[in-house]
Amino acid sequence: MGWIRDRMEDLEPPVQSLIELAQRVRKAQSWPRAERIKESSLATYLGKFDAGEALEWLEQRPGALQALAEILEMTQEEAGEQLSQLQPPRSSSGARVRLRDVPVRPMDLRRESLPPGIPVQVRDPATWPLWWQASSGAGRTLTGQWLEARGQALFLQAETWAEAVRQLPEQGAVYLVLGSAEGAPLQATWPSGLKLCVATDAPPPRPPEREVERIPREPRELSKASGSRRPAPSVWLSVSSPDARSVLRELLEWVDERITVAGFDREACLRWLETPDILARVDTLGTALGFIGLFATYGKKGEESGLAKARSAADLARLFLRLRLQQSESVEVPFDLLWQRLQHLGQRLLLESEDPGAEVRSMDAWLSLVRMRPDDADLEWLKELERQGLKVDRKSLDKLQAMLPADAFRVVRSLKELSLLRERQPQQLAFQPSWMLAGLIEQALLETLDQGPLAWGNVLLRQEHAPAVFGALLDRCRCGDFTLARAVLQAPDTRNPAWVAALEAIFRVLGLVVLEGNAVPEDLRQGVLRLQRALVVPDAGGLPRPRIAYELPSARESLLVDHRVWYAALLALSETLAPQAELSLDSWCTKPSADARRWLLYMASYRSPQEPRMPEAWLLPLLLLGGRLLDNLGPLAPSSAATPLLLQPERLLRSLQEPEVSLSQLNQAVSWHALGPLLPEYARRRGGDWALCVRKIWAAWLSSSTSDLPSFLYPEEAHAEIFWKYLPPQAVEVLASKRHRHLLGEKEACRFFQAEHWEAFSRVWIEKTEPWGTAPIHALWQRIPAEYVRQAIRAGRPDAHDQMTRKELWQRLPEVFCEEIDALFRQGQWDKALTQVWGAPPSAIPRLLASAKAALEHRGASPPASVIQWLHQMIAQRAPDWSKAWTLLEYLMPPAPV
Repeated sequence: MGWIRDRMEDLEPPVQSLIELAQRVRKAQSWPRAERIKESSLATYLGKFDAGEALEWLEQRPGALQALAEILEMTQEEAGEQLSQLQPPRSSSGARVRLRDVPVRPMDLRRESLPPGIPVQVRDPATWPLWWQASSGAGRTLTGQWLEARGQALFLQAETWAEAVRQLPEQGAVYLVLGSAEGAPLQATWPSGLKLCVATDAPPPRPPEREVERIPREPRELSKASGSRRPAPSVWLSVSSPDARSVLRELLEWVDERITVAGFDREACLRWLETPDILARVDTLGTALGFIGLFATYGKKGEESGLAKARSAADLARLFLRLRLQQSESVEVPFDLLWQRLQHLGQRLLLESEDPGAEVRSMDAWLSLVRMRPDDADLEWLKELERQGLKVDRKSLDKLQAMLPADAFRVVRSLKELSLLRERQPQQLAFQPSWMLAGLIEQALLETLDQGPLAWGNVLLRQEHAPAVFGALLDRCRCGDFTLARAVLQAPDTRNPAWVAALEAIFRVLGLVVLEGNAVPEDLRQGVLRLQRALVVPDAGGLPRPRIAYELPSARESLLVDHRVWYAALLALSETLAPQAELSLDSWCTKPSADARRWLLYMASYRSPQEPRMPEAWLLPLLLLGGRLLDNLGPLAPSSAATPLLLQPERLLRSLQEPEVSLSQLNQAVSWHALGPLLPEYARRRGGDWALCVRKIWAAWLSSSTSDLPSFLYPEEAHAEIFWKYLPPQAVEVLASKRHRHLLGEKEACRFFQAEHWEAFSRVWIEKTEPWGTAPIHALWQRIPAEYVRQAIRAGRPDAHDQMTRKELWQRLPEVFCEEIDALFRQGQWDKALTQVWGAPPSAIPRLLASAKAALEHRGASPPASVIQWLHQMIAQRAPDWSKAWTLLEYLMPPAPV
């Protein structure tokens, strides 16, 4: 019997049961009126409190603790002291841990391994000091519990470095989960006997950037000063968590050994996790375990409920909420009400939040986001007014209470108990897992799309979720559903920013649909062009720009809000219009000209180094569009001006049709890095033959072989395959010459070689009497087929001066060398064979000695003096089986009589 039952017996009159105690506690004057919990549930909790369990429930509800103390005739301090005595000591906690979301047996930290995905160095204090950069959900807390349970390290948690320093011992290993890296030292400031591992989501501290010195100094003084002021290296060895998606198979194997659910199909779970929509949401070890738990709980084969019916991230979020509720007995808000509040939270974040992109928010901010008015907190306020004399209809009030949602405080508290809201900093909470919140926002967005253009236009104006709006619009229009587009055009409101944002979004989306080769109704095309043209804002040069721009960094990560897509949409939607048509390109410019047209094409493809590349699915159709427009644009610009990217492929094809090809012009006129891989397909769609184009380029280079290879033909370029796939054999002979030979070792240029290329290379190798090892071409020696090495050995290659090549080939093809040397010995070509013998590894010496012995016995003729020298060297080096060399030496050169 625990302290509560002891106290129940001491009361006058005694309390007979926990149900009776629960009734008294709920009627206590200090009981918080906003706390709604059934008497039976409270009685269950009281039994747990008596056994020292679920004490965190009371800790989070000081009013309930005060009411309990009142009924037990104790002070709140005395009750609190009883609770503190029931808290288990730190050293006994954490030996067994139950993972929250995945149904596995409790994990014995002293005997079991950590799940995959945690760096090896973190688990081994011998590698510390260590800085583990790991986000929340990466297993930081579990790792600390594991290390402490095994006695390998003390586990500490602190918000700041200053707070952590006050907890550090004098010696031993300490694993520290740090809330903020601010103030963390670059050098070791702790006792020398202390080994420290810091786990936090921030990178390790770095020395501050030195200010540029503006006072002139002598070079000698400057170098001396810079050497003396070089910053000391950081004490921290830094490691990061691997991508959780890369360890899914290993993680599933780990879970499968511990799973408590019957019939769990590990391979089926892996297939589900690797579906694109799920895989994109796996960002941490904790997220991966959560999805595995979802599959194990709701993914049973043949069931029509659960995962089988989940069609969206919101459906998964609903299942995940149910999963968490099944694991918790203390949450008082029912599932349906809690899910309703979470849906409301998604809508508020999408439509009203002042900082929609914030990950961490204060308690007051979360309370505000989940609040739905009126709620039962308002009812409690009315009841308080009733106690002060206000007349109310009590029966109607009680009836209304059953209909009202739970108050915001209880909702947030429930989310905290479910670990959906977790404290990152004091009084600062983050919603986890992040994919669940994203699913709620996605659902809110889909609902908003059906509320009309002004509703989702306002979402666009807030920028944070603009890419998601664009993506949803594009998905619908791709399927031929233009309902949302027609809704925008049916009620023009050019003075309303939300409507303008919606119109410009539809303009971009319809342009992309056309670019992808899908049909758009002509009335929509004409309507959106006309309305968009009325809204453009000219730049300083008179070129059109959209009225609504997107500058929020998180929004600009998406290409859908990029300026290139707007200009691409303009080109695509206006392509079929005649040059003199009302809505033609010239009508969009305040100063129509050939140069203005060139700039429109330029803007559709220009990107800064920080901006993402346009996907091939859009870039290739845009290039084809540029090719079709070339003849209709008139004179574009003087030859000195840069050719827009969209016109470069077409101009390349046309220049290759001319009698003379200038490689220098090709090198400068085409953005090979951006266009290279697309050119073969572009040529095919334009009716050309890329293979013929490339052969003409190689022929142009061969006709002037004294010149260097143009950089766009270099084999190390990412687009090398489009040229080297059609490499003529005669080009190999030139490339194998001493001047260009180094190119054959770049990025395995020879990976494109066919038999005719190797034959051409072999001819040059055999004919050129020069050292081949001076220009390293390791990749070539690793790929050359054995038959061509045999030909070279028979011809005396590698020669006596080419030790480096011989060594590489011996390592790769020892059998080929042994066989060819044996044949040369038998043919009596001793010098040619011994040239290759000198590079033999020790393991080949016994076989070579046996070959030499067999050849000597077979031929009977005296070998050259070089054989004597070789045998003498083998004896001197005590090579393997050197006694055979001794026997052969005695045979060839017996000792003189004494």
